[in-house]
Amino acid sequence: MTRGSGRRRIFPRFPAGEDVDRELRAHLELCVEELVGAGWDPGEARAEAERRFGDSGRVARKCRAISKRHERAVRRTTMVESLSQDIRYAVRVLVKSPGFSLVAIAILALGIGANATVFSIVNGVLLEPLPFDDPEELVWVAERMESGGGNWVTWANFRDWRAEARSFQGLAAYNAWNTTVLGGARPAYAHLGVVSSDFWRVFPSTPVAGRLTGDEDHREGAPPVAVVSEAFARDVLGGQQVPGAIVEISGTRHEVVGVIPGGFDFPSGAQLWIPTELTRKSESRTSHNWRVVGRLHEGLGPGDAFLELDPLTLRLVAMETEEWAPQYLATGVVVTPLRDQIVGDTGRPLTLLMGAAAFVLLVACANLASMLLARGTTRAREIAVRSAMGADRGRIVRQFLSEALLLAALGGAAGLGLTLATLRVIQVTGSDSIPRLESVGIDGTVLLFTLAATLLTALAFGLLPALRNMESDQAQTLRSEGRGNEGYKGKIWGTLVVAEVALALVLLTGSGLLIRSFSAILSENAGFDGEDVALSPVALSGIRYPELENHRLFWEEMLDRTQAVPGVSAAGLISSLPLSGMIPSGQLALDGDVSLLGNANYVVASEGVFAALDITLLQGRVWDERDGPDAAHTVLVSRSFAETYWPGENPIGRQVSGGGMDSNWSQDPPVFGTVVGVVADVRFRALTRAGRPTVYWYYRQRPGRIQYGASLLAESASGDPALVAGGLREAIQAADSDVAIQLGYLRESVARSMAERRFTLLIMSGFGAIALLLAALGIYGVVSYAVARRSREMGIRLALGATSSAVRGMVLRGAMGPVALGLLVGVAGAWTLSRIMAGLLYEVEPNDPLTLMGVVVLLLVTGWIASWIPARRGTRVDPMVTMRVE
Repeated sequence: MTRGSGRRRIFPRFPAGEDVDRELRAHLELCVEELVGAGWDPGEARAEAERRFGDSGRVARKCRAISKRHERAVRRTTMVESLSQDIRYAVRVLVKSPGFSLVAIAILALGIGANATVFSIVNGVLLEPLPFDDPEELVWVAERMESGGGNWVTWANFRDWRAEARSFQGLAAYNAWNTTVLGGARPAYAHLGVVSSDFWRVFPSTPVAGRLTGDEDHREGAPPVAVVSEAFARDVLGGQQVPGAIVEISGTRHEVVGVIPGGFDFPSGAQLWIPTELTRKSESRTSHNWRVVGRLHEGLGPGDAFLELDPLTLRLVAMETEEWAPQYLATGVVVTPLRDQIVGDTGRPLTLLMGAAAFVLLVACANLASMLLARGTTRAREIAVRSAMGADRGRIVRQFLSEALLLAALGGAAGLGLTLATLRVIQVTGSDSIPRLESVGIDGTVLLFTLAATLLTALAFGLLPALRNMESDQAQTLRSEGRGNEGYKGKIWGTLVVAEVALALVLLTGSGLLIRSFSAILSENAGFDGEDVALSPVALSGIRYPELENHRLFWEEMLDRTQAVPGVSAAGLISSLPLSGMIPSGQLALDGDVSLLGNANYVVASEGVFAALDITLLQGRVWDERDGPDAAHTVLVSRSFAETYWPGENPIGRQVSGGGMDSNWSQDPPVFGTVVGVVADVRFRALTRAGRPTVYWYYRQRPGRIQYGASLLAESASGDPALVAGGLREAIQAADSDVAIQLGYLRESVARSMAERRFTLLIMSGFGAIALLLAALGIYGVVSYAVARRSREMGIRLALGATSSAVRGMVLRGAMGPVALGLLVGVAGAWTLSRIMAGLLYEVEPNDPLTLMGVVVLLLVTGWIASWIPARRGTRVDPMVTMRVE
């Protein structure tokens, strides 16, 4: 084994080719000598020897191959034995320092676990293909409006697209809602999908029983049929022969013809599918009531479908002669991959969290690198002795890397365990915040990612200490009894502290901005108070209640029964819940003149809903006995409606229509409602979207919008809605035992509307807290080691008359320098992060100075405390004892 440039090869190189050539020459010469000894002429002897030997080149190549295989086998064996020795030694070293090992593993588990957790979610939500055949062929088709945004599709446009477009294997319209389904052992409140004839071509599936609906089921006049999910068949229809069972949906009896496997989930949460061709549909090109999905022909993309549908839509709209609400006509189409529609805006916060998790891992690496540097100084004598005994630099570096790799492997395993536990918690608590979260788990891709993160982490925190520990003067180390040369480490440790503080500042700033944004959202006035409200959606059977009058009578009785429940202070009925995200809206006419147009939300409610939700009456009155079903129609409007359409005027006595949102508009003349009251704005779509103009219609006068379902509300006088939930259930069952009950609390709806922001906030805040803790530990460890190494200097200063406070100040100034530099670097990083987060913030500027200053102060205080504790401990040592020891 030779040396070169002061380095020794870990594995020697064997000149296999030279050995083979030498052996072949020797064999040939021996044969020549034998022939010459037998009396042959030397020239003829050589020719005969070469003839007997054969193709020497082929033999040489074969021998070289054999020799190289042997070489590789020896090298592999040597390498495996060497690595085995390194790992066994690493285990012994870590076992000898259990405290250090456990802390390092815990730090790595936090860093690797955070990354594995977020990557699992990113993989399951954004990277994994949709659970359908050839999901890359699936697209979402919407109508483009004047504003440039997408909207649901009108049936007339969809019908013409399906007839004329050639880009699709299948194009399907659908809608979905919750309703009561009868026919099982008990009434079921189920999610119903209403789908067009091409639906099962877009989503080809194999039923576990029966068949799917075909073209013959989607024609007008066909017998009503339904397909049910495997879970619905088991839980609701379990006691029957499912294909052939009869279920009642919205007043129509359907025969169940097939059962879909449990893995199929489109529309999301659907439990039954029925043909939409059997339902009533508007032919207006301004009635956007349908969602459309398509399956493209192989080789085509969303752009190809757009190039076909966009001019087709413009031609169809140009032929429209309807003058009512022309601004609701499509101006083109929007075609996007179905995955983008399902995932929505989730990609942005998940990408942010992935970056934050990477920052946490970097902080952990910096922390461990400083710990290993400090630990390496205590092993300086060991390194010097091993070098003196002949160990080359590569072998020693490899030993340090083996220890780092072992730590990283243990930390990665612990991180996977932490990921499993965290994912379970997230899936239980965050199912409303992220689409496809229920399918997230640890699969092969996540395991490969974790393995890669573990290896990179081992290199990140292990390589620098390994190389730096080799730079000490070994002779000086042996003479100084292991104290080693510490001259270079102050700068290295300072750099690591700078990195930890900077990364922690970036994460904490992001968390602070989200906290302030979340606080701003919670401080918004939603226009109602639902903390003490219990509720249940109620959908009635169309067979038992065939007429709208039957619906009205039921609700009158139901409200009386609910109001009589002990502990109920107010009861009400409403067609759309606040903060539910969905509410009918559209154009309407004002003051009895169809040429005076406005736009507003459309809500049907009872008089008690305003008291139950604490919606403030600003002017006029709510409905009472004067507003019977046969009386002139009356409405309440929101403040924004009055201020928008009658600014500075008295809205009481003015008139509004229901527009195209109910059948009263089709009467001649249209039925208008007279404004009798003005109420505060209520936020129906989201807390971040200001209340918009809204018209409230009385349920006794316009029951059409609640014939398929509404929400029954009961306000608890005690403030605890759980105390009236049982009475609400009994009241519904007493009124009609065939009504499915799904009790809940309005505060849960409010929480669901904030779920995505809350999820991002909690994860980001957790990462920031971890980074802060690791930064504090890093500063504490560096200062503690510096104090220990400078104990002699500090003893001399104290012996010469320096005060303890002066010595502590010296230590603190040295420690806070890297902290201050880290804050400066971190401010620049935080400014960049805030620009990325701008779309996630509400009422908070990305460069909010209050948040940034708060984080800077927090890190300054943390750094000062982490430095002051070891500095104070170092100045309490007796200087004479320290000097005698030295």
